[in-house]
Amino acid sequence: MNTPSFVGIDVGTPKLCGTTRRKAAGLEIMAGGEDIWGERDEFHFAYVPVSENFEMCARLISLAMADLYTKALNFNHRMVKNSPCSGIYPPQPLPTRPDFPVIYPNVWLKLIRGGDTITDQSNENGQHWKTFCVHQQRLPLEAYLGLAVTSHHADQTVKAVFSDFNLINQS
Repeated sequence: MNTPSFVGIDVGTPKLCGTTRRKAAGLEIMAGGEDIWGERDEFHFAYVPVSENFEMCARLISLAMADLYTKALNFNHRMVKNSPCSGIYPPQPLPTRPDFPVIYPNVWLKLIRGGDTITDQSNENGQHWKTFCVHQQRLPLEAYLGLAVTSHHADQTVKAVFSDFNLINQS
């Protein structure tokens, strides 16, 4: 596996600052922040710069919960709204079984860029990927690719642990 060297930064102005730490089990991200949604994002972002096409996958081992909407995401962030992302949200009661049920803590996330096409995939074993979103958007050649975590609670941080990274920068 090609493990990237992530750099951590808080995006927005979360009340509680986040951290990115390399651990034996993988990458530990502590994060505050109100949300990753809408007009005002607040989260901790562990990223690597990439150019042109890429494929990155990671496994989410654990995610502490501060709120029903605590989130951990595999993210292509361009510092503008409407950035493509794939993610894990906490289990919630749903009226019917979705096509892509939440499989946390056994969840793998993959983000693929081919030109202006971003493909989001997930699975529960790192092998049999299911596409759940294909997004077309004109993108700059340079981007920040990484893992984003928000507690969705201004006064609490959460911890997410990711492992089994693989990054292929195809430029």
